[in-house]
Amino acid sequence: MDNAIELMTEDLDDPVVFSEVEARFRAARQTQSYRSVFQMESPMVSVCITTADRGALLQERALASMTEQTYRNIEVIVVGDCCEDDTAERVASFRDPRFRFINLDKRGPYPPPGRARWMVAGTYPVNAALRLSRGHLVTHVDEDDTCEPHRIEALVKALQTTETDIVYHPFLWQAVDGSWLLLGNGAFDHAQITTGSILYHRWLASIPWDVYAYRRGEPGDWNRFRKFKALGANTHFVPEVLGSHWRYPMRAPFLAKPDEVYLIA
Repeated sequence: MDNAIELMTEDLDDPVVFSEVEARFRAARQTQSYRSVFQMESPMVSVCITTADRGALLQERALASMTEQTYRNIEVIVVGDCCEDDTAERVASFRDPRFRFINLDKRGPYPPPGRARWMVAGTYPVNAALRLSRGHLVTHVDEDDTCEPHRIEALVKALQTTETDIVYHPFLWQAVDGSWLLLGNGAFDHAQITTGSILYHRWLASIPWDVYAYRRGEPGDWNRFRKFKALGANTHFVPEVLGSHWRYPMRAPFLAKPDEVYLIA
């Protein structure tokens, strides 16, 4: 089991800084320490889940999906974005020693309500989950989404077999009318991958979500995955639907915390 992850603090939008990180990544990929995950019998997988006052859906979907995984060597790190509901009790109800719940004592700062906030909501808890991750590999699940029972097993096998840095899969996306669309055409591109459709080497977990991604007009997940791509990370597409991204029930309208402050756009 590895130690927790230290997130990068450099400005990854600075071309000079990014070039230095790219060089570090290329060098790391050649080391035995990096490559050892490809030979491990059962590498640990950290599953990062963020949540914000949706304990019932978290319990019913994301966490239930984790209990059904055929791959057993996982840790599930649930981080609350200053939850005030019964999330802690619902996580504890599974009595699964692989599950951990940590609740942030404040929310944000994020942009004011609107599209910009939607783009980067959950940045702080997901970065907290990454810092706590001890796995050799990392994946994510949204609080209200579900996975096929063999999702993690299939992705670990694919990553080890192909010796790639990232593996990803297509997924079902619930449309406004409740029907399901198949997304994920095999390209590692915006709108063809999502937070819950990839698994990657822990080295990449040191690249944090950027709460200012909205300033570039990018959702936080794609802003981060674009950086993975720019680093030259090797990717492999697993052509099997392994997850469902639910739209309903819709999240309740945003309500600010009493002491919440906003970022200036």
